[in-house]
Amino acid sequence: MTHELKLCKRFYTPIINGEKTFEVRKNDRGFAVGDTLILKPVTDDKSRAYIPTLPPISAEVSFMLNENGWGVEDGYCVMALKNVSIINN
Repeated sequence: MTHELKLCKRFYTPIINGEKTFEVRKNDRGFAVGDTLILKPVTDDKSRAYIPTLPPISAEVSFMLNENGWGVEDGYCVMALKNVSIINN
């Protein structure tokens, strides 16, 4: 399954550079290993407006941690990312 998500601008470069290899999200979409995340950069302010000059990022979920009791709040998940790439339209 493919999920389109907003990504704060401050996390854009660390994901592209391989420094940030995970995403923490509320698991209200039924995320699963093998899913594709399309991360669309937005401003860091409250408006969360899309930034048209930064292309989206594609990433595959390679591992998930969503078990309560392992430091992950109930209803949330930590997703490991692999095959990260910029989507050039």
